[in-house]
Amino acid sequence: MKTLLGSALALVLALLMQMLFGYLAPAHLAWPDPFLLVLVYSALQGGEVRGLLMGTACGWVQDVLFGGPIVGLSALSKLLVGFGVGLAGARFMVVGPGPRGLVLFCAALLDLLLYERLAAMLGLVVAELPLAMLLLRAGLSALLGAPLFGLLERRLGHEALP
Repeated sequence: MKTLLGSALALVLALLMQMLFGYLAPAHLAWPDPFLLVLVYSALQGGEVRGLLMGTACGWVQDVLFGGPIVGLSALSKLLVGFGVGLAGARFMVVGPGPRGLVLFCAALLDLLLYERLAAMLGLVVAELPLAMLLLRAGLSALLGAPLFGLLERRLGHEALP
C-alpha cells in the first residue's frame, strides 16, 4: 500500500513539474522529463516489473494530458525503457550519483529515440530533435536526477520508495 501511494504521489509531482515546465519555458527548449525521472527511480528500486508498470502509467499520463499523436506511443516507449532499466538495475549494482547519472542519461536518450522510431514505424511525423538537443536533454536529466535520487534515499529510506 505504501508503494502504491508513493508511486501515485510521484506521478502527481511529475505531472505538476511537467505543467510548470510547459508554462515557464517555450516548447523548443530542452528540459528534463520528470516522468522519466520517476520511471527510472521506480525501476532502479523495484526491478523490471515495477519499472514496466510505472513506465506504462507515466507514458499514459503523458499521452493523454500532453497530446501525443497516438495515445499509447509514449506509454510503449516508457514501458520498454522501464523494463530495461529495471532489468539492468536488478543485475548490476547501480549505487551512487555517477552510475545513476549514467543510467538516467542512457534512459533519456533511449526514450527519445524509441519514441521517434516508433512514430516513424507507424508513419507519423514527429519533430525529431537534433543530436545536440538530445544530448542536452539527457544530460539535464542526469544532472537533476542523480542528486535527487540520493536525496530521496536519505529522506525516505529504502522501504518507502515509489
